[in-house]
This record gives sequence, structure tokens and C-alpha cells, in this order.
Amino acid sequence: MTGQCCTGEGPSRRHAQRLSGSAASILPTAVVLFLPKCPLCLAAWLTAVTGIGISAAAAAYVRGTIVVFWGAALALTVAQLVRRRAFRRSPFP
Repeated sequence: MTGQCCTGEGPSRRHAQRLSGSAASILPTAVVLFLPKCPLCLAAWLTAVTGIGISAAAAAYVRGTIVVFWGAALALTVAQLVRRRAFRRSPFP
């Protein structure tokens, strides 16, 4: 028993960091999953969400930019995981 419920302390910082790390890794995937695949659908979606109409060419450019940012976020997440595992101390001396 940790005693957190008796002392009135909130959740631990480690738990909060774990949740924020999970959310950070899920968010880019969710964006790509819900991203419309055709430029005209993306233009219609952006018009419905923002109220600003854009051309199909601009929508294709926006979609490409989102995919590039998603790839960068994925690469940074993988690099962070690899670095964390590489510098983890061994339990055996």
C-alpha cells in the first residue's frame, strides 16, 4: 500500500509521465488514421471544420505536410525508445 489515498496526494509523477507518453505516441497515429485519403475529401473536411474553403491542390499539399509531420513524430518516438533502452542500466553488476 502506498498511502496516497490516506494522505490526499494525487497520482504519482511517474504515472502522469507514462500517460502523457502514451498519449504522445497515439496522437500521430490517430491523425493519420482519420486523415481523408483523397484531396477533395480533405478539402471538404477542412472547409467543414474551419469554414475556409481551399482548393484540391492545396489540400493535397496539406495532406502531404501532415504525413511528413507524422513520419517525423514516429521517428522521434522510435529514437526515444531506442535511446531509453540503450542507456538503461543493467540490473547485474
